[in-house]
Amino acid sequence: MKVITLTLLALLAIGCQASKLTETLAKVVPSFPTGFVINGTDADPHTAPYIVSLATKFEKHSHICGGTIISKDWILTAAHCISNPVGMSAIAGLHKRAEVDERTQQRLIDFGRVHESYTGGVGPYDIALLHVSESFEFNKWVMPATLPSREEIHVGETHLYGWGQPKSYIFTAAKTLQTVTTQIVPFEDCKAVLPDTAPLDKSNICSDSLEQSISACNGDSGGPLVVEREGTPSQLIGIVSWGYIPCGLANLPSIYTRVSAYVDWVAKIQSAYYILF
Repeated sequence: MKVITLTLLALLAIGCQASKLTETLAKVVPSFPTGFVINGTDADPHTAPYIVSLATKFEKHSHICGGTIISKDWILTAAHCISNPVGMSAIAGLHKRAEVDERTQQRLIDFGRVHESYTGGVGPYDIALLHVSESFEFNKWVMPATLPSREEIHVGETHLYGWGQPKSYIFTAAKTLQTVTTQIVPFEDCKAVLPDTAPLDKSNICSDSLEQSISACNGDSGGPLVVEREGTPSQLIGIVSWGYIPCGLANLPSIYTRVSAYVDWVAKIQSAYYILF
């Protein structure tokens, strides 16, 4: 990540024409998101009650990734967010990232599993399941998202949520939860527009804002891509995984872990947990 960041800063310093810069940046190696929703808008308060902020230490919560509540005891996130799950912190009910109050619920992670086929780099199997030591209390500020059906393929409009950098070159995080509306890109179309070397897998899902410089790619790592339908809970269809940065200039689709490809895996890990514990 440091090498990639330095490379991007060097490219910016050159001051080349915008079209040439876009062409150059599109060739940058794929990278994990760094906590950004580029040119998103402030989400309405608590419109994503399933999102959590994850941190490596419970005692001193410092946001590193997003995650999604899928039941009172379980959170889904990206594998690349996890080094040692036990002892991590999850805070639900947040809107402004630093405002921890009576509406928020902090939980200790006491068990977690990264997908056994995840290699540690950009690519497939970027999914992890976390268990909280104390169940979440559901209310209007904290609620789960539902899981899709096994191998369900979605089309149409989706929404991304995450805290983070509101502009491509403002290197400070947004204080308020950001959102952006995106469109799902069919897998073959996504594969066609990405570089030949892209580590795209059938278990990924792609989305695109379809507008230059409005990017879903850099939403919080591990955070939710959801389908929202009036009168029903939001459905978690993707977990923010990777993309080409800075996405607003690379103008390439955003890549997520397709949750419907891992429904059986989630059930298997949950069953194993209840047998062991």
